[in-house]
This record gives sequence, structure tokens and C-alpha cells, in this order.
Amino acid sequence: MYEYVVEMKGISKSFPGTKALDDVALQLKKGEIHALVGENGAGKSTLMNILTGQISMDIGEIFMEGKPVRFSSPKDALKKSIVLVPQELNLVPELSIAENIFLGNEILKIRLIDWKSTCKEAEKLLELLGVHVDVTQPVKKLSAAYQQLVSIARALAYSPKLLILDEPTAVLTKNEKENLFKSMRKLKENGTTMVFISHHLDEVMELTDRVTIMRDGHVVKVVNTNEITKDEMINLMAGKKVEKTKRIKRKVSDEIFFEVRNLTRKGEFEDISFHVKKGEILCVTGLVGAGRTEIFKCAFGITEKEPGGKIFIEGREVNIKSPIDAIKYGIGYVSEERRHDGITPNMSVMENMMLPSYGELKKYGLIDYEKAVSITNDYIQSFRIKTPSRDTLIKNLSGGNQQKVIVARWMAKGIKMLILDEPTRGIDVNAKGEIHQLIRELADKGVAVVVISSEIEEVLALADRIMVIQRGKIGGYINDVDMTTQEDVLKVAFQ
Repeated sequence: MYEYVVEMKGISKSFPGTKALDDVALQLKKGEIHALVGENGAGKSTLMNILTGQISMDIGEIFMEGKPVRFSSPKDALKKSIVLVPQELNLVPELSIAENIFLGNEILKIRLIDWKSTCKEAEKLLELLGVHVDVTQPVKKLSAAYQQLVSIARALAYSPKLLILDEPTAVLTKNEKENLFKSMRKLKENGTTMVFISHHLDEVMELTDRVTIMRDGHVVKVVNTNEITKDEMINLMAGKKVEKTKRIKRKVSDEIFFEVRNLTRKGEFEDISFHVKKGEILCVTGLVGAGRTEIFKCAFGITEKEPGGKIFIEGREVNIKSPIDAIKYGIGYVSEERRHDGITPNMSVMENMMLPSYGELKKYGLIDYEKAVSITNDYIQSFRIKTPSRDTLIKNLSGGNQQKVIVARWMAKGIKMLILDEPTRGIDVNAKGEIHQLIRELADKGVAVVVISSEIEEVLALADRIMVIQRGKIGGYINDVDMTTQEDVLKVAFQ
């Protein structure tokens, strides 16, 4: 009997300009929930991508139950029952829930898809996760949280020996998390080994058996979870003592920059009215699925509002029909789905940063390259963006540094208001503090800032004012943030 289901030894991997992994080892025991933690850029995703055949290692060995294996593609890993649920959703929006769950793993009857069995089994898998929905409906109709659970159900359809979950709770409500954890414990009892990647260390402490802590492409410690504290974990991840982000009281202008009146979009939200002042940080929170993102997508012109809703900028009514209109009025938007909607992965840091500004950088019909370089270098320095160079492909940066580039993009454009949807999702504790500081600096310069966040701790650290969304309506405002607790916010969300 082999001690480890999977063992990785001496794993090293380099990308242009950076060494992602350096002599890394990972041992996974049968039926354990093993946490993999570290800051963005520590090498966690690279290690898992090697294990699942997404990318190849430069040197190293992988063993399954004592036998050497090598995966040149995800299919090779699937054959060995290793399944990854990635942080970024990879569902096919137009296909049904059942079709997505069994895509590439179809249930056949006489060489044809058995749709009756497909739907039945899809329902069973979702029930394990506490989800009860019509599995014949297109997956695009589901909230981000439910889509995440569908992705997990798809992984379970392979009956994995090893299940890798990368930030699976990022968009889940408390109840959804509890259902997921319950399912994971059942899988553990049945002998399934799981890797749990999360920046939510409370979840790591609650759920996992052992934890591997990574920093700068190295493993710094492997320990039983009950033998380490959360603070010790954070210090090992960062290589130094990390202070929690504290709320800083700010003086805010009385001048309103952006105002919405009676905004409605059928089926999503109804009769929404609010304003944002110049230099104010308005934090928008509420339960997942309450309609927070939908409201601001509509305000930015991504989706169409119903007749009757009005938008004002500096007291003047404007007609925002598209993101182009919003940008024209000085509004920027940072999407929750950074990889899908934020970055252009195969473009450089400079190209990503300057993308909306090239029109203003034209000189005699040509782009003023020297000016673009100068602006990019200034923001790399002032935003403390860690990158080998401005010409590095943005996909090779950590999530926190990608986010900084996206924010810099809008500042280079000269925007007066910035909407950030889950700005620190999937970002480590150190980078999170840097993003928070950056948001404050923007507001201090007079930029009206909207932060949509599920993390109440983040909301309380950043907000000058809190708006709570509840089932497509404004549940209430919290103006005196200094005297507010997490429990106070939850009371408004659940009332």
C-alpha cells in the first residue's frame, strides 16, 4: 500500500522572465483534503496545471500510487481520474446545465446520447451540492455562484480519485459554501483525495487536513492544519508579518458626480436610485445573486435599462446606451471576470494598459509610442506593478498585478469614476492590501469609486458609505461605517 495517491518531486518550471517553480515537492494522501496556499504568483496554479497536463514541467517527476506518470494533456490526467475545477469558469453558455456537466463525458445508449439518463444523473450530482434547478435550461441563465457549482458537478461526473478545486468558494454564499463543504467531507469519507486552493484561510482552517504553503515558487512548509494558526500561515506566505487592512477615515466632497434614478431591468433589479460623490468610495454588498453586478453593468451600458430609468452626471441627464458612451462620460469598469473580460492575455502589459487611450495618443495619424512608453512606465512605478518589463505578456503576471494594470488602464484614460466588481477576488492577502491602498489613492485624487464586494471585511475596510442590495432592490444604506460590524451589514442583507 503506497502512502501517497500522488507524489510530485523536484518540479521546476520557467516562463520568459520568471522562474515559476523551483524544486517543488507535493505529497497527497488518500482521502485527505489538502490545502495549497500562497500569494498570487507563488506557483500554486502552475503546479496544478502541470499535474493536470495543462502545461509541461521543465524537470521533475510525478508518481501515482508509486508508479511514475507523465501527462502531456488534460486528457491524460482525466484517464487517471485527476480532475481540476479552475477558478475561471469554462462552461459553454448556450448549452444546458446537463449538457455542460457531461460535456466530453457523455452517457451513451447504443452509441447515442441517453438524454433521460444525462438529466437524471446531472440532477443527482447537483443535489449533492445542495442545488435544485431545471437541468435542461441554458447554463447562461444561472448566477455566477450556480455556474461555479455546475463546474464542480461536472468534475464529480468523472468520479475523480483526485479532485482539485481552485478558489471554489469565491462567489458562493454562506449556505452554498456549507453545502459544498458537506459534499467534500462525504467524498473524503469515500476515499477521494482533494486539493483545496483558497485565499480564504478561515475555510482552510475549517475544512482541510494538511496544508502546503508556497512562496515565490518554493514550498516553505507542509503541516497538519490543526498544528498551525492562520496568522502563522499568513506570515509564511508573505515572508514577513502582514498587517490586516485597517479602515482609514476619509473626508469626502459633498459634490455628487454620478446619480441613478429609478433604474429597472426586468428579472434582475427594480427601481434602483443612488448617487456617488466625487472622491467617495461607495461599497456595494449583499448576498450573491442579489443583483449587485447587474445594476452596475446596466449603469455602464453593458445591458439595456427599462424606459423610465435616468442617469445623471454632475447634475446633467445623460443617455448611456453602451460602454463607449460610459467611457466618453469618464466612467471606467473593472469586471469580476478578470481573465475573460479584463485582460487581453497575449498582449503586453503596455498594450493592455494603453488599449482605451490609443486614440488620444495619436500624433500625425500615428500612435505616439514614446508617450505611451512614458505613461506605462509611470504607472508601473506609481502602482508598484511587479513585472519583468512593460513588454511582458500580461498573462505571465500574478492576479494582483494584472488587476493593477487594469486599474492603471482607466487612470491613463483620465476617468472620473471607476466601478470595480470584486476587485480582490482570487488575490492573495498581501496583494489585496496593495489594491485597497490603490483604491484609496484614486479616491483621494477625486475619483468617484464604486466597489462591489462579497467580502464584508473588505467593505468595512474601504467604504465611506455602504449600499446593501437585497433581491434586486436597495435593502438599505450604512453611512456611519466606523460604528458598523459585519453582523450589522448581514442584518441589512438578510432583512
